[in-house]
Amino acid sequence: MLGNEALSALAEGSDPAATAQRIIAEAGATNPQLALLAQLFNRPAPQAASDRSEEVDELTARLAEAEQTIDALKHQGRRMMEEHQACLDRLSELAAALGACGLCWGEDVACPSCRGRGRPGMVRPDMQLRARLLAPAASSERPPTLSKDY
Repeated sequence: MLGNEALSALAEGSDPAATAQRIIAEAGATNPQLALLAQLFNRPAPQAASDRSEEVDELTARLAEAEQTIDALKHQGRRMMEEHQACLDRLSELAAALGACGLCWGEDVACPSCRGRGRPGMVRPDMQLRARLLAPAASSERPPTLSKDY
């Protein structure tokens, strides 16, 4: 079974794995089943554990960075929704002060509130709100400015 050459290589202290691969390769030349075994032995070694840990560390860092980005985007989205709601509230107040539909201002025939008939002056305006919103600003007061903290 084992040739004299293989036995002497093992006795000399050569690498047993390399000797086993050589024996299987020689036997595989005549036996197809052993040839498959030789192919399995000749496959490259699986990735080293240190390479895997480096890859895991890199992916963990990328995941943490992505989670920070997602948190920042969620915060920005909430802030934008709050600003949007504040704008809608102001527009509804102005619509009430002008006697218009607060949902569509009379521009949507499918509006559930006015069916497109809620242009300014279509209903009685809220005179107190109108006076507050549309009164001329006092000369000593500065006009309100929009916040630039987007």
